[in-house]
Amino acid sequence: MEQFGDGEQAASRTASGIPLKDPDSIKLFVGQVPRSMSENELRPIFAEYGQLYELLVLRDKASGNHKGCAFVTFCSLESAEKAQRALHGNKVLPGMSRPIQVKPANSDDAAKLERKLFIGMISKQATEEDLNGMFAPFGEIEEQSILKDSEGNSKGKF
Repeated sequence: MEQFGDGEQAASRTASGIPLKDPDSIKLFVGQVPRSMSENELRPIFAEYGQLYELLVLRDKASGNHKGCAFVTFCSLESAEKAQRALHGNKVLPGMSRPIQVKPANSDDAAKLERKLFIGMISKQATEEDLNGMFAPFGEIEEQSILKDSEGNSKGKF
């Protein structure tokens, strides 16, 4: 595990020089990492998107072998979002055939980035207007759609 700050965007630091993270910062899971790639080699890939708080390559507890994935925590949510948008499914690391996967590490962090709500078991006769009326009292609805089959019939999911 490494905590850093040298050469990256300025951030608040503790007296010992460790960068502070914002309360809304999130941990990202990074998949499709070459097993030969160290924390030091991964660091510059993510540091260009903002101040890093922590980077950890996952290793097997028994053998210590690299598991091909890592966790990255940025000091700010904005930096994590930038990195995810730029890297997820877009960047292929040396020695790999598939692009890296960059996703929130847990469901609480995913909720900070994604505000979708999936609703199943709705009446197949329900319209978007019906559902909008049902859910509007709980907040602004940014987008809605009823899933439909190839013939345009409701699948009963919103």
